[in-house]
Amino acid sequence: MKIILLHVFAASLVLLGCAKDKNMDDFRRAQLQESLSRISAVSGSYFGAVISKIDGSNLGSIALKFQAKTDIQSASGQVSNQQNATVSGSIRLQSITTSEISFDNGFYDDLTGVFQVIVPITQPGGVVANLVLDGVVQGDNWIGSLEIKGHPEFGAELNLSKNRSTSNTPAIEVGGTRLQQVNKMNFRYEGSYKIGDSIAPFKMSFINLPNLSLFSLFSPIRSLTVVGDFTGFEIIFNNAIVDDKTGTLSGHDPFDQKGVPVRASLNCIKFDEDKNNFGWDCEIQTKNTLLRLHLNAIQ
Repeated sequence: MKIILLHVFAASLVLLGCAKDKNMDDFRRAQLQESLSRISAVSGSYFGAVISKIDGSNLGSIALKFQAKTDIQSASGQVSNQQNATVSGSIRLQSITTSEISFDNGFYDDLTGVFQVIVPITQPGGVVANLVLDGVVQGDNWIGSLEIKGHPEFGAELNLSKNRSTSNTPAIEVGGTRLQQVNKMNFRYEGSYKIGDSIAPFKMSFINLPNLSLFSLFSPIRSLTVVGDFTGFEIIFNNAIVDDKTGTLSGHDPFDQKGVPVRASLNCIKFDEDKNNFGWDCEIQTKNTLLRLHLNAIQ
């Protein structure tokens, strides 16, 4: 009799456990559907101007599109998987040029309206930067900011309206501080240096410039190629770094025009007296010589 009772008790525990598991699964499914429904209620397309934090200039327009998505994540130490409601979509920038980036695993809190997307962007050399879209959904508006993590002052303020075409957006005001900084890489710079008792000309230009993108517009640090022309002899600094925050330019381990390595380094500081007078004060250090150059933009 005792053995029979033990079997009945054990079976009851199993059935109770199954019932609890079923109830928990039902609860999770209901929560998931509720979260998906709330995200879907605010999903859609949001449009508006990109306003620079530097000076309030209009850098272009943004189209933000997003929708609800079910993300399946493995529960640590468990056999079953956990389903979560997330946000997926895209950010399209229309400025001097157009660029677009997609995202997954965005976050939206339907109680507070908080919305956040972090998109890793791999740069030349394998460096990863995070593009952060951070804001709140308030009715038919998305209000927040877009920036590269670590450089908030180079970011933009956004006030986007749902399902409103950008056709009525004012023309892009090319001329703000940030766009001027980016555009100055398109100029050629000329100057001279002293060698012995002689003065020799020197030209510097930038090639392989990155396209204006969501990264290059909001990050002050960019990688590019610098060409130094000693009137027929060139040294080429691949992966030189320009930093608009510090106003510096640096390059190391260049090659000549035939691909032969040259022992030299480049270090420059930007000067910007006015819109018609700007350039770089540079030093080029070779194995045996230090050259100092004052280089003006040629417009």
